[in-house]
Parts: sequence; structure tokens; C-alpha cells
Amino acid sequence: MARVVFLWHMHQPEYRDPVSGQPVLPWVRLHATRSYNDMAAALERHERARVVANWAPSLLLQLEAYASGAAVDRDEQIARKPADSLTAAERAHVLRQDFSVDWELWLKPVPRYAELLAKRGKDPAKVDLLRAQDGFSAQDLIDLQMHFALAWMGFAARGEHALVAELVRKERGFSEAEKTQLFDVSRKIAAGIVARWKALAQRGAVELTCSPMFHPILPLLVDSDSARRAMPDAALPPRFQFPQDAREQVRRGLARAERDFGARPVGMWPSEGSVSPEVLQILASEGVRWCATDQGNLERSELEKPTPKPLHHAPWMCGDVAVFFRDRDLSDRIGFRYGKSDPADAAKDLFARLAAADEEATVTVALDGENPWEHYPRSGELFLDALYGGFGDDVVPVLPREEIAARPPAARISRIHSGSWIDSNFRIWIGHSEDNQAWTMLGQARAILERTRPELPPDRFEKAYEAALAAEGSDWFWWYGDEFTTENAPEFDALFRRNVEQIFRHIGMAPPERLARPIIAPYKDKSQAAAISIAPRRL
Repeated sequence: MARVVFLWHMHQPEYRDPVSGQPVLPWVRLHATRSYNDMAAALERHERARVVANWAPSLLLQLEAYASGAAVDRDEQIARKPADSLTAAERAHVLRQDFSVDWELWLKPVPRYAELLAKRGKDPAKVDLLRAQDGFSAQDLIDLQMHFALAWMGFAARGEHALVAELVRKERGFSEAEKTQLFDVSRKIAAGIVARWKALAQRGAVELTCSPMFHPILPLLVDSDSARRAMPDAALPPRFQFPQDAREQVRRGLARAERDFGARPVGMWPSEGSVSPEVLQILASEGVRWCATDQGNLERSELEKPTPKPLHHAPWMCGDVAVFFRDRDLSDRIGFRYGKSDPADAAKDLFARLAAADEEATVTVALDGENPWEHYPRSGELFLDALYGGFGDDVVPVLPREEIAARPPAARISRIHSGSWIDSNFRIWIGHSEDNQAWTMLGQARAILERTRPELPPDRFEKAYEAALAAEGSDWFWWYGDEFTTENAPEFDALFRRNVEQIFRHIGMAPPERLARPIIAPYKDKSQAAAISIAPRRL
């Protein structure tokens, strides 16, 4: 009998502009109407299924803001206006943003949506949006807004809301009233996400955990020079060394999750699976009993005996923290490969591989719980049903908190490697000239904040410090460099710089002029070899 830990990571950065308080991008709302809702609905159908749902607290903050009505993202603001009253800039925004779906699954099969794409042009880098909008009538814009919103309605929304199913069948000629009704449904779904998952936890179907508050790369906050442990020749920025921020990100994240879910998590997926010896010490001191990362970090760690075979098919103790290591092959099959396969065959293949594990194995499958489903037929419904319905005596789902209590790990790590789930290093977030510019700006602002802290009233320090914590999030650095591209790169860049600006403003200083200039290279100059995705398939 093989035991398996399924860990789904739910993560979105802080999209709210630090001045207006409104989300610049719609991805929290859109993932709520598909992934977060669907994943809960799939669990509700299968009593034997048990999983870990790990939440980025920055996402929880925004779900609350949507639930209260305080958050209205730019897309929703525009959609709630009559299409015939939109400004040229608003019309251009719709043409730029509202084709952001997997075209093969959600656009090409819908003739009206495909027709609108053909009218705009397929390559956004080559389209003059201000000129292209002249060919779009008000009805075209309404239909485009509706198809974008409908494409992000998952199987649960389509099955539980008759209006959604009716609008999917309609395809063209939508009214302004129908558009308002659809956005009302999307807001209702977003408002119910936390309660739905909390109910699953109370049933024992899920262990709710969290990442640090704003999803930072903790080892780089402790000491950015720790990147050299895996990348000795890397060109790094001036040293960023604020271990107190790493601790505060963990502390605030745990507190936020406890507030929303009613119980303090004992487990954590450190952002991007990023660990180091110093980070494990922080987790232990904050009451985290277990965490998870990638098997590559185990393979590069200093180990003590006994050593299970294979190494990553068991939790290990590192100090006072049990560490579960994701099986890279199995996790990546779900994240990147099975979406192109028959759902039943994919689940069968996964179970065969799990059943072949040693009978004493505890296999960890950990991956993005939101982005893969855009690339699965029916938003992954058939695969998830086959997966959750397939557990039996050969493969048993377990929760880490129960697993370490019932079978305390015997294997020990004397010193864990410093790395993430990607290549067991931190190259995505530091080392490129754009990354290093951002770290330099942040480091200078953070140092000034620390120096002026004794002079600042507590409320002003807290506002400046929260801006610093938000700027430490991993997502800004994900899009710097040439590894990944997105049409929304300018928004990510601007959000980072706006947060750094707010550090200075709350201190009472004018922000440096360089913060007004983009760090990121123009979209057209980014490497076209990288996968272009607005909703990145990631951890």
C-alpha cells in the first residue's frame, strides 16, 4: 500500500494598487470562478479523497476584498459600464486583455469568440489596439467581454448556476443586462470560496496550509548571497539581508490563514518550494511542523542514515521540521502533460505509477492547483473525478499532519540545500540584470526604512513596512529577466515599483526618479522562445 500526499498550491500576488487599493489585474476573480471553486467541488464529490490546499495569504486578502465589495478590478470596472460609453483606452484594454485564455480549448471551439480574435488580430505585439478598436461595434465588445468571462467559468459554475450554462449556450448577441448578471455571479462565487474550503477542512477532506504572507523567496530575504550556494558564479545585486522580514512574512501569513480558516496551519509550502537551513529554523520557531519542497533539494542536501529508497518517497526530519519532497515526475505529469491525454487514461497511468511505489512509501505530489486546469478539457473535471474516485487499498491519500504523527520520520537531514523547485536554485528571481535592478531598488528603500524607523510614528512605519513586504513578493521577480514573458509584464513591473515608491512616501521622502522608469524590457523585445502566458503554469 502506497500512501500519497496531494498538495495543491493556490497562489496569486497582491494585485491591488497600493494607492487606489483596486486590483490592476483580474486573476484572483477569474481563478475563483474556475480553479478555486472547481477544486472544492471535485473534493465534495469524493469522500475518500483527502488533499492539502496551500494558500498564499496575499490571495486570501484579495478574496476577502472581493467578498466585501471593496475590490473591483479594472476588467470588472470596464465590464460594468455600457459598451457604447467606453473610452478609447477602455476599448483598447478590452481588446488586449479579453483573449487571455487557452485558445485551443476555450476560443477556437466557440465560433463567435474566434471571429472576434480574427477581427482583432492574433499577435498582440503586432496589433495597434487604438486602430483595431474602430472595427469593433458595441455589440462586438459586449460579446467579447462575455466570452472572456465565460471561458473562465469552470465546471462547478456551469453546473451550479443555471444562468452561466444558459449564457454558454447563447454564444452571441448578449445584452448589457446579461453582462451585469454574469459579473454578479462571478462576485458571488468569489465571495464563497473561503467558506467552501473551510467546510471541507471541517469534514476532514483537506488540510489547509499557507505560504508566507506576500509569497516571497524566503532564503533571499534572509540573505540574497545564499543564491551563490547553488550558483557560485552568479552576478548578484548588493547584498539584501533582512532575516526579520522572512520571519515576519511567515508570521503574518500564518496569522492570516488562521483568521480565515479558524485554525493555525502546522504546514507550509514555502514560496516556490524555496528552502535553506536558515529558513527551516525560522519555520520551526514559528510553530511550523512540516513543509514541502522539491526532490532536487533533497538530492543536494547533507543526509544522515537511514536513507529510504528512493530518497524522496518519505518525509525527512530537518531539525524540528518534517520535510516532504515532491516527486517531480508525477507532479509535472499533472501540471504539464496529462492535460493533452484522455482523462481516464491519465488517471490510470498516475495510479499505476503510485501503486508501483514501495509499500512503505509516502509519495508527495505537489503542484500548482489553479493554472493547469485552463489547459484541461472541461477545466479538469473528468481528470479530477477519475483521480479522486480512484483511491483504494493500493493507493491511500494521507494528510501530512496525520502522517508525521502516526509515522514520525526516521530519516534525518543534517543540512538542507538552499534552492527552489526550479533547478534547485534561485535563478528565476535573482541574477539577471532586471532582477538585480529590482533587488537594488528594494534593498536601498528597505535600508532607509530601517534607518529611519526610530523617527517614524508606528502607523507610518507599519504602512511603509507593509509596502516593503509586498514588494518582496516573488511574482515581480518571476517576470523580470528573459525566462518568461506575459502581455501583463508592464503591470507587474509597475506594481513592484509602486510598492517601493510607497516605502519612501510613507517615510516622508520623495521616491527616487528611477522608480518612475520601467525596469522590464519592452514586451516586443522579450525572448519569444519563452512560453507566453498571462496566468503562468507555476508553483
